[in-house]
Amino acid sequence: MKILPLIFAIFVAQANANPEERISKLQSLNWKQEPTTYSIAADKATVTTTENDFLVIGEEASEYMFIMQGHKNYKPDAAILRVQGPEVDSQVIYTINKVGYLTQDDWGENIDKDKMLEEIIEGTIETNKQRGEGYLDLFVDSWAQEPFLDEENNTVYWAIAGHDADNSKFINAKALKLGREGYTEILWIGSPEQFTNSKVALEPILANYDYSEGFQYADYIPGQDSVAAAGVGALVYKLATGKAAAKAGMLAAAAIFAKKFWFIIFLPFVYGWKWIKKKFSKGSELKDKET
Repeated sequence: MKILPLIFAIFVAQANANPEERISKLQSLNWKQEPTTYSIAADKATVTTTENDFLVIGEEASEYMFIMQGHKNYKPDAAILRVQGPEVDSQVIYTINKVGYLTQDDWGENIDKDKMLEEIIEGTIETNKQRGEGYLDLFVDSWAQEPFLDEENNTVYWAIAGHDADNSKFINAKALKLGREGYTEILWIGSPEQFTNSKVALEPILANYDYSEGFQYADYIPGQDSVAAAGVGALVYKLATGKAAAKAGMLAAAAIFAKKFWFIIFLPFVYGWKWIKKKFSKGSELKDKET
């Protein structure tokens, strides 16, 4: 069988899977439940979990996204589900992108928050057309946090407020943590009640994430390391909207965005957790019976 028909067949089967089948698929993933520090992305970074977290890494994280999203356009390095505590039902997705060292001097010329929001709204509507059967349509309402660059900590933040077809509201907050070889995209998904601003929501997550020795932003060696063809402003515009920033330049934009980015990543926690919680609650019931 040819590759494309095979991928399409797998996609159709996945999209048409009923909730029980999705629960079974989720249960089969290799969830890391011990609170400790885990290596991800071929030892380029680490993630430290708490007793409230369930973690999947590498291919398991990609499979989780496929089950939840209904497409294979987004392949993270790790994903965390918060199963209890004040951030119960929230999720964190980590993806390391090796695009070269990103300069920060193009921020002002590329970030147009009003234009970006318009394009995000339009892009989300187009994304709905690619979702499989049984996946709710998603809609963007507004910025929950306009994009801003924290130059001192070499991190970019922004957040989007949205709702699904059942009118369940959610927040997607992102941080781009810059490193020597590119950046890590850290996506937090939770409820509006759990969200104050991007920095507050993402600060503890960033504290539990670190580049390994030699891969920090400060480890960049001028004249030796690869430099991205466009700066962080052009990158953020692309990641938020799915389109190259007008002022980035065609050649620079093509070089930095050769990899296809999936720019709208929403995992409505209410929709997803009604499946996932069954796994955890059943596990707890079995443990209680055994004791």
